[in-house]
Parts: sequence; structure tokens; C-alpha cells
Amino acid sequence: MPHAGGPSFVNYRDLLRAGFDAVVWGEGETTIPQLMEALEGRGEFSDVPNLIWRSGREVRRNPGPPWAPNPPLWRYSPSIKSIKSYPAWWAARVYVEVVRGCSNFYRPTLRLADGRRCVFCDLCRTGPLRTRTYCPVGIPPGCGYCSVPSLFGPPRSRPEEDVVREVRDLIRLGVRRVVLSAPDFLDYGRDRLVAPEPLTDPRHPPPNLRAIESLLRKLTSIQEVVEGEAFIMVENLKPNLVSEEVAEVLARYLEGTPVSLGLESGHPEHHVALGRPSKVEEVLRAVKILRMYGLKPYIYVIHGLPGETNEVVQATVKAVKEAWRLGAEKVTLYRFTPLKGTAFEGFRRPPPAVKSRAKPLYELVKSLNREGKERLVGEVVKAVPAGVREGFMVAYTLPHGPVILVRCGGVCGAANRLVEVRITKALTDRVVEGVLLRVLRPSRQSNNA
Repeated sequence: MPHAGGPSFVNYRDLLRAGFDAVVWGEGETTIPQLMEALEGRGEFSDVPNLIWRSGREVRRNPGPPWAPNPPLWRYSPSIKSIKSYPAWWAARVYVEVVRGCSNFYRPTLRLADGRRCVFCDLCRTGPLRTRTYCPVGIPPGCGYCSVPSLFGPPRSRPEEDVVREVRDLIRLGVRRVVLSAPDFLDYGRDRLVAPEPLTDPRHPPPNLRAIESLLRKLTSIQEVVEGEAFIMVENLKPNLVSEEVAEVLARYLEGTPVSLGLESGHPEHHVALGRPSKVEEVLRAVKILRMYGLKPYIYVIHGLPGETNEVVQATVKAVKEAWRLGAEKVTLYRFTPLKGTAFEGFRRPPPAVKSRAKPLYELVKSLNREGKERLVGEVVKAVPAGVREGFMVAYTLPHGPVILVRCGGVCGAANRLVEVRITKALTDRVVEGVLLRVLRPSRQSNNA
């Protein structure tokens, strides 16, 4: 009996037509245990929450909680040893979940594909936290292109001891790069400041620096991290939550590591109309602050979003240039994709940037990223080999950076051995070439792998 697992935001009718008998809608922590009992004959499908299933010719959808409560959310522990089933796992960025969900329950104010539009009741921006999950015209929460608030709900922070245990075990198995996964790392512990209410405000309260610092202090005290054999990183930050106090704490434990900020659109009105919790000037201010404290800010941009005009593209080009001047090290340009369950799901996917009004933005991003790689020429970096391709050793910069192609010599088989490389040439906007200086001593991780 085929089943489709969650979290699922696809068209479940397509899955059922394809031959599946049941679909788990949304998070599975509350559903899977009861579904297993039903499959074993110890329960009924009709009693399983959040299950969509076929009963003869009828499709039935069982009610259930919109998001997994805590508990049982953090009752389940991920497999550690299964990481070894992935290619070049020792060189990969391995994500460890620290926050489930996002605090941005604002709604976009652009007209949607089906004609609906925000009525400016302001409930999602100024109402009580619990009522912000509701919209009188049914607009899904969050940035219009993002499914996280609808699918995963408000933030729920994972217990510190669970995160530390998983990271430590992964590192001792041989993982070298761990990313603390969260839609916004600065939401970590913020939910505890407003409990038992849900954290549906992306701006208040400010970050829980006590919780963040405690977690980072314990993770960076792991022996392999202290010795520079493994690295801890964070990824996404809400620009409006970045302050000098936040940057100082992050830099104390993660100096020199990248952190990513969503710009998406550089047009001030369009940026806010997308449902963003920030303003363009807050993104630029966050870039400046993070750079000032020794972190490496990356920014995200999306082309082809609903409401994009030539004026929006020009403003985004201007904002990207300013972010670069202030210290951004990398720009990632995405093409808008309408996702099921988002406010923008009914819009069409736009053409590639090079075939649209966003071509100047694409060319700028490519040029800036190439410039960033050329700045690295002459630098000596630590890297971990991932494999061999066409006579080159493929190595990943530690803790994060461009892919490096190094002529093999006698070290093609140095997988999971740290190497020291001098960067000699920028090959593209993503890849550099380097020469091997030395293979560093074998580590405990090499022995464990």
C-alpha cells in the first residue's frame, strides 16, 4: 500500500491519482505514530490526524493540529550514522535543525493571482500573537513566496542538549561542517520569551541572546571545533533583528563565518509589499554591522516576483551594489517559483533572468561574485577534499567558501584529510583554482571515518 510522507504541500489529488492510498499533510510527528498503528491493524485511518486518504472512490481528509506541538515535536532523534550514506559526506555542509517554523506572520499586500488582496486590518502586524495566525481574507502568512509559516508554523526551539548531542556525535563521526538550521537562527529561544503564546511577531521581542550564547558556547567548546578540525556555522538571519549586540555575540563564537540575509527586492515599497518583516535600509544596515564585527554577510535576491517592474529591478540593482560596498561577500540570485500553500502559489513561474527584465541584475550578480573570487587570489586557506574530477582534486573551503580545483599530485586519495591550499586563479564566479601547499596531520575524524 503506497503512502506519501510529509511535510507535504504538493497537490494531494495528483498523488492520489498517481496511485498513493494516503498522504500525510504537513508535519509528521503527530501523524506517523498513529498511521503506523493503523497500518498494523491497531487503529483506523479515520482516527489518524492530518491524513488524506482514499476510502473506496471517496477522498477523505482528517482534521488535526495545523502544526506539531512540543511535545511530541522534539521527541524523535535523527539518525547520525545515516550521514555516511551520502556522497562525500565528510566535506558536505550538514544541517542540524535548531528551530522549526518562522515568526513572520505578516501578509503580503500585493494583489494575489486569484484577485484577493490585503484589507489592511493590520491584525497580522499589531494584533495579539495568537490571533495573527488568522487572516480575514485567507492570505497565507509570511513572505508571499515562502511556505515555511504555513507548513511549519511559528518557531519552536529545539532543546539545547539535543542540539549539542547531535552536533558532537556528527563531528566525532567525521563531519567537518555543521550548519545550525533554522528559517532564522535569531528566532532561537525567542519563542520562550513569549510562551505560552506563539511567536508570530518577527520584530518583537528582540533575540534571546542568553539562549543563543549558551548554545554557541557549548558547541564551540567541542574539542574538534576548538582544534580547527570542524566548524560551526549559522545561515539565515532576519535583517531587522540584527543589532550590534547580536553581531558581537555571533562574532565571539563564529568570527569569519558566513551569515545570510534576505534582500529579495531592493525597491522599498515592493520589499515590504512582499510580506517581508524588514525594510531595505535594515538589510543594508545589517550587512554593515555584521561586516564590522568580522562576519561574512551573504545576501539573497529573487527575480521574477509578483509586482516586479523595471523600476523594481533598477532599485534592486542599486541596493545590491550598496550591499556590496558595505561588505557583502556573495550574492545569490534565485528565480521565483510559486509554491503550494503560499500567497503567491497562483502566479506563473517567470522566464530565466537572462531572458527577462532582470538580465541587468543577473549580470551584476555574476560580475560581483567573480570579483569576490578574484579577491581571494593569493590567500592560503584550509580545505577538505571531496573527490577527484578530470585530474583535479575537488576541495571545499573551510568553514565555507568557493569550490577549489587542485591538481592532484600524489594526494588524490586524501579524502577527509585537511589540506592547505593557496588560491591562484578565479575560474568562474563560483569556482577557483589552487595549488596544494601541504596535507595537514591526520585527525581523530580521519580515524573515525
